Amino acid sequence: MDLAQFDLQEAAGQGITVTLVHPITQETLVDDDGKKVTIKVLGKDSAKWSATAKKYDAKNANKYRNKKVPTAALENSLMNILAECTISWTNVIYDEKVLKCDSKNALMLYQNRGWVAEQVIEAAAERANYNLK
Repeated sequence: MDLAQFDLQEAAGQGITVTLVHPITQETLVDDDGKKVTIKVLGKDSAKWSATAKKYDAKNANKYRNKKVPTAALENSLMNILAECTISWTNVIYDEKVLKCDSKNALMLYQNRGWVAEQVIEAAAERANYNLK
C-alpha cells in the first residue's frame, strides 16, 4: 500500500458540501422551492484551515501570555476559522434575506446559529467526507 496516495491536505482543500438538517427532527432543510440548504467548507486538513488556525492560535497566545486561554476565546477562534474556510453555500436565508456567502456573513450565521456551526464543523473534521482519489 503506497501511503503517498492518501493526500488528505489536497482532498480537504477541495471542500466538503454539508447539507443542513433540522437541529431537532434531523430532516433535510430545503428552501421554498424544495432545494437543499448546503454549505461548502474546507476540511480541517486543508492548508488554509491549518494556516488560519495557526493565525488565531498565535493571537490567543500573545493575548493570554502564560495564562489559560478562556473557552470563549477558543470558541470565537473556531467560529472565525470556520467562517474564513467557508467556500460557498446555496439557499441560505437568514431573517428573510438571501445571504451572500462571505466570511462576514458566515461568521454572523455561525455565531448566531450554533447548531449550523456544529453541523459544518463535524463534517469538516470527518475525513470520510473527503473526496480521496
